[in-house]
Amino acid sequence: MEIKVRKIVALILCICLCVTAISAEAKTKKVTGKDGKYITWNYDKDTKTLTFSGKGVISDFILDGHAPEPEWYVWNKETERIVIEEGITVIGEGAFSDFVSVRDVHLPETLIKISGDAFNENMQLKSINFPENLKNISSYAFSGCEKMELPMFPSKLKTIGEYAFCGCNKIKTFSFSKNTKKVTKGILSECKLLSKINMSKNTEVISEYAFSYCPQIKKIKLPKNVRTVTMSAFIGTSLKKIMLPSKVQVIKNGSHGNKGLGNGYEVKKLRIIEIHTKKLKKIEKNSFGGLSRKAVIKVPKTKKKQYTKMLRKSGLSKKIKIKSL
Repeated sequence: MEIKVRKIVALILCICLCVTAISAEAKTKKVTGKDGKYITWNYDKDTKTLTFSGKGVISDFILDGHAPEPEWYVWNKETERIVIEEGITVIGEGAFSDFVSVRDVHLPETLIKISGDAFNENMQLKSINFPENLKNISSYAFSGCEKMELPMFPSKLKTIGEYAFCGCNKIKTFSFSKNTKKVTKGILSECKLLSKINMSKNTEVISEYAFSYCPQIKKIKLPKNVRTVTMSAFIGTSLKKIMLPSKVQVIKNGSHGNKGLGNGYEVKKLRIIEIHTKKLKKIEKNSFGGLSRKAVIKVPKTKKKQYTKMLRKSGLSKKIKIKSL
């Protein structure tokens, strides 16, 4: 009888400890708080919505295991909707990185900047709006958002950072804003369904790995104002032909000294490269490395001798033919 009583007492104590632990955990999970002086946040447990209101900038947050997490980050696994209300102008770096259950984000018309890593690895994110006053989307802002359906970019958008949409596998068509002058490094790399790219006529620079490993890209038209092209932008695509327009002055490798067009497998379908410019000043070493022996490079007839010398000096295999346009 005494043993049974002891067991019952022990069980009651265990239950009490568990309840106490759960209560303590519940208390640590704040559902409202402040970010700086002018912004407040609130988490609704019923709707799983995280809302920010006030004026100014949502704070930066570096997810490195050392910097303190913001108070709202405790809800990163549960939150399904993020609402940023009017008055907020900037979403800080890494503010909502790894919010793994978020499906919908609403942004205010007052927003002008989305900082780096802001929504990085929001793997369930499907719906988001880009307000008309948005001017800057920084590096890795939406990298790894595998399910995101991309809205139209606002007319005031000027810059999109490196790898901003890397790994966004639901994007099929990407249209740059008319203000875009530079297609940044890796901006659309590893977007598995991307097949159509509409670039701004003001584009002047195509950076390294910009469209790399997007296997559905079969055609691409570079704007006539492009002056610098980095060939590693096209590795891992299904392009059969690339035409470099008439204002190109520099052709870069962009692969840290390796073959700019990757190995034969990565560009195995590429057969024709047309160089239409007569203003070419430089071809970096190995920019055309990795081409199939069946590939042909075509150049302006009046520049054939000069460009042939430049191409061979850059490391182009003698087995690849150079012909006149």
